[in-house]
Amino acid sequence: MRIITICLLLLLAACGNKEEATNTPASTSETTKTVATTDSNQDNRDQRTISESMSLAGIILDINMKGTLRPNSEYQGEITLVSGTQGATIRLWIGYESGIGSMKYKADGHGDHYHAFAVVPNEINAKTALWIEVQSVTGETETGSAALQ
Repeated sequence: MRIITICLLLLLAACGNKEEATNTPASTSETTKTVATTDSNQDNRDQRTISESMSLAGIILDINMKGTLRPNSEYQGEITLVSGTQGATIRLWIGYESGIGSMKYKADGHGDHYHAFAVVPNEINAKTALWIEVQSVTGETETGSAALQ
């Protein structure tokens, strides 16, 4: 019985502390919201846009990607087929040309355009780039890159 009584008292004491913590002045709450908004704006300022045209494996692509060069963040965007035969396989990764330490992602194709993303690896340096590998419908494969820094 003593144990149950002690547990109930501890539970009530813990609940009482939560109420005190939630009854903060409005100005403190507004400050927290402002900080969160500032952090969000900082992320937007850190985002980099890649907008390039590349000729790989006999096709020409317009590449438009946007992201933040920070470990585990994501670059997302669109790749548009400008000329060449539809149906190429496109893979992307961020890091070194070899792909070591990076995850390769296959772009999702819809006719003459692709939706693509790639995740930034944990190791970033001056040579870190967005790599794009294209395999045409005829089997030709070529790799190109876009600088991120």
